[in-house]
Amino acid sequence: MCGLFGVVRNQTCDPTRATIMCVALGQLAEERGKDSAGLAFAISATKKLDRRPVTNRRDVTAGGWRIIKGPGRFRDVWKPAYNSALDAAPVALGHTRWATQGGTTLVNSSPLQVGQLIGTHNGDVDTWPLRSEFGLPRPTGGTDTEVLYQALDQAGGVILPTLDVLESVVGRAALVWTDRRWPQLVMLARTAVSPLSVAVDTEGNLYWASNPGWFRKAARAADVTIAEILMVPEGTLMMIDYSSGSPALVGDRRFTATARAKDDRLAHIVAYRGFSIEDQVADEEVCSHRTLREPQRSRSVSAPLWLSPSGK
Repeated sequence: MCGLFGVVRNQTCDPTRATIMCVALGQLAEERGKDSAGLAFAISATKKLDRRPVTNRRDVTAGGWRIIKGPGRFRDVWKPAYNSALDAAPVALGHTRWATQGGTTLVNSSPLQVGQLIGTHNGDVDTWPLRSEFGLPRPTGGTDTEVLYQALDQAGGVILPTLDVLESVVGRAALVWTDRRWPQLVMLARTAVSPLSVAVDTEGNLYWASNPGWFRKAARAADVTIAEILMVPEGTLMMIDYSSGSPALVGDRRFTATARAKDDRLAHIVAYRGFSIEDQVADEEVCSHRTLREPQRSRSVSAPLWLSPSGK
């Protein structure tokens, strides 16, 4: 379980409130992870990476993006001195981590650089089907997040192969990423169970979060008025373009989301932690995943007493 949050800014408005809102969302996201945290934000025109991604530094610039991350809670990683840089950023992707896979080292902390992608992930997926189907290289770290983004990077930024990868995912996943091959585009995707919500304020800024309740709390802290909150349906890929200076939905594609039986059993803990009853009901209305049956375990048969080793 991890927390996702972020913003695509309306660049014609004063950036102050949206920055406060984004930072407040990061602090609220600590309820879903305190092992590490980070924020990636655009600082210049996006460009392709021509060198190996750097994954073991607290502050790195790559492909026109700056990634700041570190161990511990978001409020310990993010410093007020960074706010002016965030004010100038048209988009920011945030993450708080609960280290269920891999150690708490920086190489496993998000946002992650994988190939031409910078991304975040909340959930837990089977990696061996992805590695087998897509012939992926050995990951640098120890998380399913990296393997998932290896497969998405291999799709080359092309929509149909990207949908093929998302449909191949077995388990829980909510994802937000940027691809340096597609400047000024942010991808949001939800497979099974892991919640993802988006909100738009009255100034035209777009936000996302793992818990829709965070929008209401952060809005009070930032003096922001939320115009609309949407629960992203399972099996959805959304493409947000900010090249015009304000966020615009330019694509909304659907695919079949697949969960495991254990994902359904754990949903009330790993998906709806911190949710109000009303928000949980609203999210359950947009859930439509298929669930794989658990493999049948062979039952051991007790030997007759006259075959027991003791002979008794």
